Amino acid sequence: MVRADVSKRIVAHRRRQSGVAAIISMMFLVIFGSLAAAMSIVAQGNLSTADAHLKINRALAASETGMNYIIYRLNEATAGVTTTDGLIDADNAPDLWVETRTALLTALASDVHNLATPNLEGSTLHVGPIAVGPDEPTFSVTFTPHPLTGENYDSAYYGRAPYSGMDPPVSATDPLDATWIRIRVEASDGPESSSISRSIQMDFKIDKKIRFALLSRSRVMIGRNVMIEGPVGSRFTDTHLPNGHPVQIRSDFRGLNDDLDEALDALNLTIVSNDIDGDNRLNLASDAEIEGLENPHSLDADGDGFIDEFDYFLVQFDGNGDGAVSGVELGTASSIEASQLLELIDTFGHPNRDGYDDGVINHLDRYAKIRGKIMLTAAQEGWNDGAADGNYQDHLYGPVHPDHGDAALTFEAGNLQVHEFEASDFDVSGFRALATGVLSDQAELQAAQHDPSNPDSPGALGNTVLEAVPFGAAHPYDYYVRPIYENMTFTNVRIPKGNNALFRNCTFIGLTFIETASDNDDANFNLAGGLESDGSPAHPDKQATVNGAVVTDTKTVSNNVRFEDCTFEGALVSGDADGSQPAEFTQVRNKVSFTGNTRFEIEDSTNLDDDEKQLYLRSTILAPHYSIEMGSFIDPADPGEVVELSGTIVSGVVDMRGQVKIDGTLLTTFEPLNDTGPVISDTSPQFNTTIGYFESAAGDLEAEIPEGGIGVIQVRYNENIPLPDGILGPIEIRPIMQSYFEGGGQ
Repeated sequence: MVRADVSKRIVAHRRRQSGVAAIISMMFLVIFGSLAAAMSIVAQGNLSTADAHLKINRALAASETGMNYIIYRLNEATAGVTTTDGLIDADNAPDLWVETRTALLTALASDVHNLATPNLEGSTLHVGPIAVGPDEPTFSVTFTPHPLTGENYDSAYYGRAPYSGMDPPVSATDPLDATWIRIRVEASDGPESSSISRSIQMDFKIDKKIRFALLSRSRVMIGRNVMIEGPVGSRFTDTHLPNGHPVQIRSDFRGLNDDLDEALDALNLTIVSNDIDGDNRLNLASDAEIEGLENPHSLDADGDGFIDEFDYFLVQFDGNGDGAVSGVELGTASSIEASQLLELIDTFGHPNRDGYDDGVINHLDRYAKIRGKIMLTAAQEGWNDGAADGNYQDHLYGPVHPDHGDAALTFEAGNLQVHEFEASDFDVSGFRALATGVLSDQAELQAAQHDPSNPDSPGALGNTVLEAVPFGAAHPYDYYVRPIYENMTFTNVRIPKGNNALFRNCTFIGLTFIETASDNDDANFNLAGGLESDGSPAHPDKQATVNGAVVTDTKTVSNNVRFEDCTFEGALVSGDADGSQPAEFTQVRNKVSFTGNTRFEIEDSTNLDDDEKQLYLRSTILAPHYSIEMGSFIDPADPGEVVELSGTIVSGVVDMRGQVKIDGTLLTTFEPLNDTGPVISDTSPQFNTTIGYFESAAGDLEAEIPEGGIGVIQVRYNENIPLPDGILGPIEIRPIMQSYFEGGGQ
């Protein structure tokens, strides 16, 4: 009985144990089930979060793609929207925007990626949705001109750059005007029920600029002691001809001494083999560019991260190792060229910069031969195979410092990058209307006050001088008998055709208009009436037809004028009586030369009101298809031979020598075509835009390199000076990067 009871108790105990196990098992099942459910929820949440992040990133990337796409499309559209207005303001901007908007509608309506047809809603243009790709996000774009309906222009948003620096400040009473366009790109990713959107918006500015320090249709020659701040463009393409370099640049440091020349030769060999981006320097951050150099970092004397000619110059002349070259170390006391080089580098750039005019050359001067990009329509292969004879770098010396994001050197640039301006694109009739003064009347009135005992009194009329053209050139091609006007003041004066005067120590107030015939494309226009050095006829058998009449002396229907030591309180403009321009470039007959100390003193003028000052500052010289000569052929060190110009300077070709400072843009209109017009046979490289001195063997047939210095020439692009009226050119609608704003969908 006892054993049976024990057995029963054991069985009962086992049964009780089996019940506990079941309960514990169920508890574990509940726990594991909960964990599994939680893990499933977490996993599902992670998947949802990951999906959301992916959609956000894809939507934002699509927005950026859309903005870049629209900027590209805008550039295409604005290339065809032209105006003769130089200043874009709230009055003309709406019509220019309508033209641009229409061009965009036409271009985008046929875009294969469109999911909807572009449309207008009031003044707002809607574009899209546009698919980035198959099964990819889509983006939509709105273009709305300011002022925006419902926009709070008093908000903190307009207290930041670029709006904070505007004058007057942006506010509800002074909102952004119609020159501003708000562009918003919103992109979405995912199915409509669960899509995520992100947006980018920026304000764009309608403007009209020629964003070059120098833009030429002929080849460009940049000599020693020349520095340029701003882009340089050349449309010259006859690279197969001798001297057919679209841009030819001389080093500022070659010729100082033999040791430096030898070192620069070695540097150039490395640049030819290693320079990848065409900036004429070696980037220490690029293994490819410093390949083969031993301890390259030791060669970077100015510490800018690049090896270039300036570093070698500093090493050669920094005798005491202080990182600077003084006048004593450079030898300025005994060498005018060294003195001019010190002035060139030490006084270049904005006067407020560190190191400006401190008497030494060092890293603070941030030396660059070209501070900006170089844009060429010519092909690199054609240049290398032709005029360059293998390596274009053998004709393109000196470091090029482009702006951030720009390529230093671009070949085969298109019209969108290097716009072409022809003489027919200029209408100066508005300026011609301002020139109401009669030259002879004003001159006679002042000549009556002539005092033979006072050399500063107005000169007597009737005096003439036989003068070579170009004045002071080693190789003149004609001679002129010039009437002399001296110590006189002219106001809003028109210089009539055939005057061909020498103005000496004269002041010109307001608009000075040089009149010439526009019908000048007869093959003999440059020759008829030519003289030898003794005043005898050079081409007695030549005559030209002008406006249907036979002319034996085309000097009577053109104007070749020289200004010596003259002051301009206004602008100088040329053209026919109706404001049209010469049909042909005739450099012998239509020429303006500035010699001596030429000054354009517009801002300080007491004879002009504020509106007149703003008008004339936009272009001090507007002379399409004219040959412009600035400076001295023979005395580049004479302190009296200084030319200072500002604004947009327009000519057929321009030659600057000696001591010249320009604040603005140089624009040339003449495209030399072989065996066409004044270009005889295959001589297009001889018609060039020359900045500085070159020998005739290099293609500058008018001059040689003079003794006693090579001058100081500084050209600085100034984007703050509006273009003059009368230039038919494209507008731009450019993004104001500081206005970039990133957000979600609406």
